[in-house]
Amino acid sequence: MIKNNFELKKDILVKELSGRILNGAYAHGEKLPVEAELADELGVSRDTLRKALKVLEDEMLLVRIRSKGTFVNSPSARAGKKILVLLKPAAGSDPAYEGHYLMPAMQQSAQEYGMTLELCPRSFIDDQDLDATVAMLRNNKELGGCVILEGRYLGTENYIRALQKSGLPVVMAVCHPGDVQVTGFAGVRVNTKKAWEEGILSLWNAGHRRIAFFLPNWVQGYYSDLEGFYDFLREHDLFDSDLICNCPIEYAKVEKELRRVMKLNEAPTAAICTSDFFAMLLMKVAKNMKIRIPEQLSVMGYCGYPGGKFLKPPLSTVDFHYEDIGKKVIEVLARADQWFGKQDVAPPEVIMPHEVVIRESAMMRRVESLFVEC
Repeated sequence: MIKNNFELKKDILVKELSGRILNGAYAHGEKLPVEAELADELGVSRDTLRKALKVLEDEMLLVRIRSKGTFVNSPSARAGKKILVLLKPAAGSDPAYEGHYLMPAMQQSAQEYGMTLELCPRSFIDDQDLDATVAMLRNNKELGGCVILEGRYLGTENYIRALQKSGLPVVMAVCHPGDVQVTGFAGVRVNTKKAWEEGILSLWNAGHRRIAFFLPNWVQGYYSDLEGFYDFLREHDLFDSDLICNCPIEYAKVEKELRRVMKLNEAPTAAICTSDFFAMLLMKVAKNMKIRIPEQLSVMGYCGYPGGKFLKPPLSTVDFHYEDIGKKVIEVLARADQWFGKQDVAPPEVIMPHEVVIRESAMMRRVESLFVEC
C-alpha cells in the first residue's frame, strides 16, 4: 500500500528531527520551540509535526512534560553503565572542595542518561600496581567512563597513566589550561584568568583604585606567574606592592595583613580574595576589627560558593556556575562516542561561562577618581 503524502511528510520529518538529536544539533535536555514556531521553522503543518513528535516520543528521543514543553532525550552509548568518579584524598572534610558543588548536578544528569556514578578515592588507583590497575579497569565491563576533578596534571601521575591505558573515556572537571593536551582526556573548565581579571575590573568599574589582593602566594589563572599578574595590575594603574597580601587562609595571618593595609596612608577601599572561603574569613576578620563592609571595604570572592549569598552581608563573587559544569561533564561523557577513540577527532575542551555577581559586600561605588585632576 502506497503511503499518502501526509504520511510521507511525517516520515521525512521524523528522520530529520531524529538526525538532529542523534548528531547533537539538539542537546540533551534542550527544550524544543513551541509547536507553532517549530512547525513554521520546519515548513510543515502543526498536524504533521504532532505526528512526528509522537513517533519520537515513542522512540524515547523526546520527553513531553505537561505545562512545561517538549525536551530532547539524547540516547547514550553509556546507558546502563557505571561512571567512576575519582575523588581527592580527604576531600569530604574540605568544605572548599569543588566536587561537593559539582556532584549533585552530575548525579542528576547521570540519572537522566541512564548511568550511575560510583565514587572512589583517587588513592584506590594511584597506590596500586599500574599493570594490575589497567587490567582491572579494562576487565570491568560495567564501567562506561571516568571523571576526575581538579587539574594541572603532569601526565606522570600513576592514576593518569592507568586511565590513559584503560580504554575508557575520561572527562576532567574544572581542569586547567594545558591539561587536555597533557593527558589526552576531555576537559570542562572555566577561563580562570579571565574570570579573575573580570572580578578585579568589576571593582575598578565601581570606582575602586586602591584594591587589596589576598593571595596564598599564587593567583587564580596566573598561578605562579606573579609577574604576569602584576603586569595586568600595572596596565590598570592598580599595582602597589603594599596591597599584595600573600598569606595563608588562617585567621591570625589574615588579621595581620588586614591591619597592615588599613593603616596605610592610602588604605584600600576594596579587597578581592582567591576564593570565596578566603573572602568569608576576611569578612569575619573585618567585622571583628569593626571595619564596615562595604562602606569602608568592599569584598569580592571568587568561584561561586552557593552559600555565599546567605552571608551577612551577602558575598560578591565570580560565579563558576558549578551546576552547569557538572551537567556538561556528564553530557561530554555520555556522548563520548562522538570523540573518544577517533584518530581524526580531538578530545573536546569545553570552556564554560562565568559570571561576576555583585551582592551587598561590594555594592558600594567610589567617586574619588572624578575629582582627581588628570
